[in-house]
Formats: sequence, C-alpha cells, structure tokens
Amino acid sequence: MIEKESLLASITALSLKKQLAFALLVFERMLPSLTAFSKDTGFDDSCYLQGKDAAWAALRDGGIEPSLNEACLRGAPDTENFSHELTSYALNAALAMSDILEFILDGRAQHIAYILTLAMDSVDFYVGALDSSAVYTPELERRIAAHPLMRQELCRQEEDIKFLSNLPDQFDEAAISALRARASNQAPLLPLSR
Repeated sequence: MIEKESLLASITALSLKKQLAFALLVFERMLPSLTAFSKDTGFDDSCYLQGKDAAWAALRDGGIEPSLNEACLRGAPDTENFSHELTSYALNAALAMSDILEFILDGRAQHIAYILTLAMDSVDFYVGALDSSAVYTPELERRIAAHPLMRQELCRQEEDIKFLSNLPDQFDEAAISALRARASNQAPLLPLSR
C-alpha cells in the first residue's frame, strides 16, 4: 500500500483529465453521506449534484461555469447549523465537489491533494468515533491507520490510479462509460447505517 505523498505523485503524473476522473471517483464514494444527510435534514444538495454532472461533462468538453463553484462553496453545510451525525461527512463531500470544480477551472494539483485529505479525514473521523476513548493519542492514530476502512480506501485510490493509467489520455465514449461503470459499482466511502 502506498502512502499519501507517493499516491499524490502518482496522481499528478496523470493527465489533467485523468486527475479529474480520479477526483470524481473519490467524490462518488463520498456522495452517499451527503445524499443521506440531505434526505434526513432537508439540506439542498442540488448544487453538488449539478456540480457532479458538470464535472463528468468536463471530461468531454473541459469547461464549467465558474458561478457553479461559487454557489457550491457558499451552500456547504455549516457544522454550527446542523447537529446531524453525518454533518462533517456531508461538509467534506461538499468541499470535495467545490475543489473538483476549482480544479476544472485552474488545473492546480493542490485541489486533488485537498480532495484526498477530505476523504481520508472522513474515514479518520468515522473510525475514530468508533473508539470508546475520546482522546486522540498516537496509539489511536495507529489503530485508525490500520483499520480496514482506512486500508480499503487507500487500496481503492491505488486501484483507481492503475485503472486510469490504462485509459487513453483523451477520453472517448468507451473510456467515459468505463469510468461511469466504475463509479457506480464502488462501495461508499463510509458504511451508512440505513
């Protein structure tokens, strides 16, 4: 299993379209938490669903409307306004979509790095909450790093990079169909107790 720095180096070695595809695969795993949060709280997630559709379309044509990102960033769920158990995960998914849209606009790798951080923070927070101790210690950090959910996500990211490396740099309909199939067949980032 590769570490985050090595993972990020592998991602940034990919073409910009493949980096976008990688970010979309990660976001698609994060999306179920945002969707469940929206259903439970009435939060309007339409901006993020529009962002997702625009990002998938950008794999073909390369552009988005900048105002979409501004709306998504402004509309992110505020942890001070919601006490729902999925609030933090929904916020991370919303911020990940905002960074995907920013990446489409400027192509800067820092957005991909932040998306990775948001996904891993979600897993870290979820696994940490399973522990009965409320104190974050080096021992807890080691247990979180070794937890099957954390290992699974790191493995999926590594597999996503290998998958994308085997696709052509210019996505044709077959490549986009393969990406969409991969996105729809993957398990969510976190198990939802529903």
